[in-house]
Amino acid sequence: MGRLALPFTGCYMQTLTNALNRILAGLCCTILAIMVVCVSWQVIARFIFNSPSTIIDEFTQILFMWIILLGGVYTAGIKKHLSIDLLAQKVSPLTARRLDSFIQIVIAIFAVVFMIYGGNIVVEKAAHVNQISPVLKWPMDKVYWVMPISGVILLYYTISNIVENYHNRHSH
Repeated sequence: MGRLALPFTGCYMQTLTNALNRILAGLCCTILAIMVVCVSWQVIARFIFNSPSTIIDEFTQILFMWIILLGGVYTAGIKKHLSIDLLAQKVSPLTARRLDSFIQIVIAIFAVVFMIYGGNIVVEKAAHVNQISPVLKWPMDKVYWVMPISGVILLYYTISNIVENYHNRHSH
């Protein structure tokens, strides 16, 4: 049986994966640095000037939502997310790859149903009711776009992992 001949596999897929990893790592580091500055200022404003900033508080909450979703996707992309591999250690390498592919399919279903489809519903509902953030007055549909964006990236990573498992299975 020959190798799976899919467009956009091999070195192209690895190049895109590496680029996504760099972009997400940079974005998460930037968000974290901004959050550290904001929270530090919030502590100073609260305890030294006795005047906490509601703007900084809301902005930090939005950044926290973004870093959770993008950081979670990034850790999945670099394969450093929390996983329990007790079963995979007890089976043959071929069965372990099949098990990993099954897990990737479950993650892909989650990404499509909850993050992409569900995220789009959240974005549409927020846009429909013109939901805005209470303090910053930002349109919340723009803030919520992180859900479907993260879902699409997670879906890409799972497809990439499945293709990699397939190629590894046929190269041994």
